[in-house]
Amino acid sequence: MATVNLGAIKFNWKGAYSNSTAYAVDDVVSSGGSSYICILASQGNAVSNGTYWNQMSAAGTNGTNGTDVGTVITTQGDILYRDGSGLQRLGAGTSGHALVTKGSGQNPVWEAVGADFTPMWHAYRTTNFSLASTTETTISFTSEAYDTDNAYDTSTYKFTVPSGKGGKYFLYGHLRKNNFSGNRFYWQLNRDISGGATGQAIITAENTHYGDSYVSNFAQTIYQLGAGDAIYIRAYHNDSGNRELIGDETCCYFGGYRLAD
Repeated sequence: MATVNLGAIKFNWKGAYSNSTAYAVDDVVSSGGSSYICILASQGNAVSNGTYWNQMSAAGTNGTNGTDVGTVITTQGDILYRDGSGLQRLGAGTSGHALVTKGSGQNPVWEAVGADFTPMWHAYRTTNFSLASTTETTISFTSEAYDTDNAYDTSTYKFTVPSGKGGKYFLYGHLRKNNFSGNRFYWQLNRDISGGATGQAIITAENTHYGDSYVSNFAQTIYQLGAGDAIYIRAYHNDSGNRELIGDETCCYFGGYRLAD
């Protein structure tokens, strides 16, 4: 009866192919990412020589054009996703933002979510403002505490909603009249709709106090604005002749915060 050496019934892994190594039948080597098994003992015969080697497995192709993870994502914080054509990289988002899906057929994005409260602008005056009688007059807020997107214009005294920044806004304003009488004083936060109507009142802050006084009018609201809408304040009084609003950072200002889309 023939004797069978059970220890020989196996492949013998030899690592990467070497031209200086003698190989026996059933030795297995790697070369170029593929693997080969020796079928005829030899030394110095490359794995491409079919007399001595059979290929066991073939290397895959390196991905290109958005199919290889290692070349698509390159920086710490990258996220991999697939768009309509292949793998894509979404770079790390702004600190505090969250990954948001836009639904089927859309790509994910980083966005501020939840209680986002982005300051957009705060404008004010530092000198008194002359206000004509019985005439709605645009208030020239000529100074800025901040202007996140450079969207407030100190020559037109309007804040224009930037592209991509439409949404719900928290809006506020405050005026204080100097010591003058008359039975009516009010200001309005107005909106010029992009491509539409102008002078739409969003807030009206009115005072009907009689006699000489230093009355302050403050108001605030939450309002949906669209990109290109312009926001500004106009004021009115019915005292005789020109009268003054107090120009001071603490009592002559208006501004807004963007809350969400």
